[in-house]
Amino acid sequence: MGRLFGTFGVRGVFGKEIDCHMAYGLAKAFGTFLRRSVDRPKVVIGGDTRSSTKALKDAAISGLLSSGVDVIDVGTLPTPAVQFACRKIGVDGGISVTASHNPPEYNGLKLLEGNGMGLSREKEAKVEDIFFSENFFDADWRGAGRYREVDILEDYVEAIVSSVDVELIRERKPFVVADLGNGAGSLTLPYVLERIGCRVLSINAHPSGAFTARNPEPNEENLKDLVKVVKAIRPDFAVAQDGDADRAVFLDENGSFIQGDKTFALAMREVLRRKKGLVVTTVATSLVIDDVAREMGCDVMRTKVGDLVVTKALLEHGGVVGGEENGGVIFPDFTLGRDGAMATAKIVEALSRSGKSFSGLLAELPVYYQVKTKVHLEGDRKRVVEIVNDLARERGFKTDVTDGTKILVEDGWVLVRASGTEPIVRIFAETRKSMEEAKKLIDMAKDFLERAKKMI
Repeated sequence: MGRLFGTFGVRGVFGKEIDCHMAYGLAKAFGTFLRRSVDRPKVVIGGDTRSSTKALKDAAISGLLSSGVDVIDVGTLPTPAVQFACRKIGVDGGISVTASHNPPEYNGLKLLEGNGMGLSREKEAKVEDIFFSENFFDADWRGAGRYREVDILEDYVEAIVSSVDVELIRERKPFVVADLGNGAGSLTLPYVLERIGCRVLSINAHPSGAFTARNPEPNEENLKDLVKVVKAIRPDFAVAQDGDADRAVFLDENGSFIQGDKTFALAMREVLRRKKGLVVTTVATSLVIDDVAREMGCDVMRTKVGDLVVTKALLEHGGVVGGEENGGVIFPDFTLGRDGAMATAKIVEALSRSGKSFSGLLAELPVYYQVKTKVHLEGDRKRVVEIVNDLARERGFKTDVTDGTKILVEDGWVLVRASGTEPIVRIFAETRKSMEEAKKLIDMAKDFLERAKKMI
């Protein structure tokens, strides 16, 4: 973590951790950074539906213009559409004003490379240095940036539509319930689904800065109303998005919540049908990804947790698709970041190709049993996790220390990983054997953790 930047961008409660003064300064620092290598930089800016987005975006635009940066405002859009615009228009950087899945009182700024990928840690550090030193570039009246608005929405929607087999989908005519959660996906996903040939029922599809329908995080707890809708009308499946629509999570036709690893596997397989190549995912993602990639004749590379890490690896190693266990899927030929609308289109394509029900399609995937938990831990969490690795190896286990300590066992694994933002340690376990065996792996990891704490 940087002094300002978290896992992706700067985020906090509006009026407390983040305000217009900060947004102005951060954008001016970003503009100053760009001016050091480009005489007249161009930056795309857009934002989600939050009540505070307009204020923060206007402040950021002022910061950019005053540092001599030309601004292309693409309006209210999902983050992946802003990333798409960076590539489509051809710019030197981008900003998406959003707090993603956080509650409505939060907001933030995601800074982007010219290709739409999240800004690298090294560049974030340089922007932070400029921000705190206030060593800004101030343009005079002749050098102030120029402002224009560009409507990229139609290009973004049409690009997704053209990436799937529309004729195949129109034969099936899947019935899809889309819960947009009052977020930016309201402006894109229903139209994508309609154009590719789905029958669509949109709920919570009116943009609302207060997210009046539900919490923007589309987890099982927050989707109870969606479950009721699915059970009442029996669509082919349901999809729900977070505030900036970079993720999509799914319910089957029975209203059962589907783990993100599985839907990632389905979307990934559709990509690999068209183009073979490397799959990139994290150490916390299910082995079902390896199984499906092997079925398609492709290799898997594993990285640290974080969509920016996965995206960077995709770019550096020429990967064709990537994703995480939370349901985020990255299609690098399209955008260099997670895209919930594209993931949904690929899921629709997979369902239509199969001729099965959604639960039937999922049942074809290899079965793994997962348990996830977390343990409160103050102090040097990273060192404690390192000691867990030592203890596991002393017991004869093979381990992977790509991110935390991943203990490898027959037909499974258990990952012990320190949070970088909270006083907790996360423990994920997975096995082919049974749920009881997965729980045993959790207990083993907790035992190692308790022993490690005593050794600090």
